Amino acid sequence: MKTSFLPLLNDYYQRMTKQAQAKSTPLLADGIDVHNGRPVYWAYPDGSRAPMSNFASQQNFMRGLVALSEITGNAHYREQAHQLTQYFLEHYSDPKSGLFHWGGHRFINRDTGDIEGPAGKACVHELKHHFPFYDLLHQVSPEKTTKYLQGFWAAHVSDWHKLDLSRHGEYGQPFPDRIFHQFEPHQVVDPSLWPDLPETVGLTFVNASTDLIYAACHYYKYTGDSDASKWAKHLYHQFVLARNPETLMPVYQFSSPKQREPEPEDDRITFSWFGDRARRQFGKEFGAIAREANVLFRDNWPVIIDNPLAMLECADLLQDDELTDWVIDGINAYFRYAWDESTNEIIPMWNNGQDMTGYVFQRDGYYGDKGTTLKRQPTDPACLLTLVRAGIRSDNADLRTLTAKMFASFKLGRLNAQTLHPTEVAQETDIASPYLVFSLLELEQLTGDHRLYELAENVGENLIREHYFDGYFLPSVKHRFARLDDPTPYALIALEAARKGCYQQIPVAISTGGYLHGEQKIDGEIKIVYDLDVIYQQTIEEPTPLPCGQ
Repeated sequence: MKTSFLPLLNDYYQRMTKQAQAKSTPLLADGIDVHNGRPVYWAYPDGSRAPMSNFASQQNFMRGLVALSEITGNAHYREQAHQLTQYFLEHYSDPKSGLFHWGGHRFINRDTGDIEGPAGKACVHELKHHFPFYDLLHQVSPEKTTKYLQGFWAAHVSDWHKLDLSRHGEYGQPFPDRIFHQFEPHQVVDPSLWPDLPETVGLTFVNASTDLIYAACHYYKYTGDSDASKWAKHLYHQFVLARNPETLMPVYQFSSPKQREPEPEDDRITFSWFGDRARRQFGKEFGAIAREANVLFRDNWPVIIDNPLAMLECADLLQDDELTDWVIDGINAYFRYAWDESTNEIIPMWNNGQDMTGYVFQRDGYYGDKGTTLKRQPTDPACLLTLVRAGIRSDNADLRTLTAKMFASFKLGRLNAQTLHPTEVAQETDIASPYLVFSLLELEQLTGDHRLYELAENVGENLIREHYFDGYFLPSVKHRFARLDDPTPYALIALEAARKGCYQQIPVAISTGGYLHGEQKIDGEIKIVYDLDVIYQQTIEEPTPLPCGQ
């Protein structure tokens, strides 16, 4: 290795911990204003502000601390993670529901310790592709963690027979012991009825459902409760059964929202109780395929990256080859239709394979404003990680061929399509992606070819050059707020772990990190926004006052 990243990483993690930490408690802010060292704030519509400490948005940071101890042998980092986790669990675990005070709509005021939440979302519990560091939580408090994992399901499954789910869970609601033993799974989706899918009151989003599955699999890991593993697999199976029967392409949800009120005249009002939002917006042009489940042109990251990465980990936990096969079938089908190898682009489409490139929206709706034009997007290197991790677990010929083709499309070299061993490896690349680091390192772990490590090291250097400024990781030098959960430094930790021969011992990287979602006043108008947009995309060149920070 040309230069060790360890001095940089040590400096980064210690600086962020020091700057983010409250004066009187171990609570950390979710991010830092790099121009004044102050914590990020959530700005309420009335103008008040609260410094954000959302432990669900700090799980990658906890993984980083634990991994640093594994690499260096210095227990200090792990002790920091344990101290932070212990304080959170002791003070912010709801005794009745078992739910932690964290997630997409709830956070702790770092300075006062008060539980808060953004307006417009009622401070409910929500996880969407957070994938918490459950092993750390369980090490610190097995009792609170296993109660949470049960309470998570209890709060978010409103009807176990119909598998009617809600992405929002209520605090303060007790649940019976051995929650997974209370009910017996029943098949919900009938593939013979396709394109009709079950109608549910709740929204069976893949991002919320994946976190439920991930939680149940960890409950099984810690307790050996086979009922938990059965329910985890049952939930994922509904997504498999809802796939397009001809293309086998995956779905965003396995049900359609049940219409409970007459549709409003204003197409911009898109609450789910008015019925399936894809049908409302596109049904006149596209007929039966126009259902929320079948949309693969809005935000595909949950479907093709987060979900399969998490499900592969779950298949490992359950030692379930059938679950692995289901994941691989969906991956193969998606990229067979939606990936253009010649341009290395992702094609917007319905899951029947219909190319929607250039389609102009005829009306306003949930998926965008009237006049929106769908475009192809460059393939994110994270897609390669999905293929690599699946290909390592299976010798499926189609999957490995696809992996080899995408590897070549990123101009990384050439892989043997049968073994994934490289026949050629590029000496350098311009790509700066933490996901590419993980892909290359895991191929190196599989094949033993050190050239892959050298290329991963080059990607790490690219990450430093493009995203590390004055001791902070940022999207660019112009950005104002550094996010604690940024996965980029963890990629550098992974490089160090691989160099020291302990890559397999550090926590698995999956999530891009947490978020907060709720109302803010933007340009005089109340909007529901994400902190990822209104805080972490802010730049110093913007002339208008920042809604967060100071």
